[in-house]
Amino acid sequence: MKTSKGTILVLSLAALASFYGNAYCCSRWDVFLREPDKDALVVLENTVIASEQRCSQDVAPAQKQRSKLFELIREGNPSAFRAALLVSKCWDGGEVEDFYRSVGVFFEAQPRAFLQIAKEKTIPDSQLRYFLIMLPLDTVDNIDHKISVVENRIAVLKGCSDKSFSEIKKRGLFFLEKEKENLDKIKIEMYKTK
Repeated sequence: MKTSKGTILVLSLAALASFYGNAYCCSRWDVFLREPDKDALVVLENTVIASEQRCSQDVAPAQKQRSKLFELIREGNPSAFRAALLVSKCWDGGEVEDFYRSVGVFFEAQPRAFLQIAKEKTIPDSQLRYFLIMLPLDTVDNIDHKISVVENRIAVLKGCSDKSFSEIKKRGLFFLEKEKENLDKIKIEMYKTK
């Protein structure tokens, strides 16, 4: 089979364009993470939405980028939370747990922003529940600390008086109060076995 120089040139240019397109796409996360504001979020959203495969390695953030993204969420950055929601369906196992834990801390730092985003994005109850009940890792072996964090989240949610969030607030309180009941039962069982 004979290949012309023109065909080789076209194939080479197509491969190069694909390479630069993918590198350009991945660098969007780096650009966003350096300055995670509304403008960078718009550019990132356009890149992710335009992609045919949202969960491909070329579009979803890499491990190092996810770690930085979760850190920004824990620090209370609303744009980082919104960015993570773009690709959160791509994660499983430890990644999604880290995301949920980070969002729980975000909720404590920015309850109004959390409620606004949850309402805007119509976050389903299953995800809302985990955002609120997944606790920081430092609570894992300390039932009293778990209960304290859940009680604090209940107080934060009850303290939100904006009527436009009443429905999501009601659902969130239901999940948190149920979690508190479960933790109280666990604590009672622990003391019975001692």
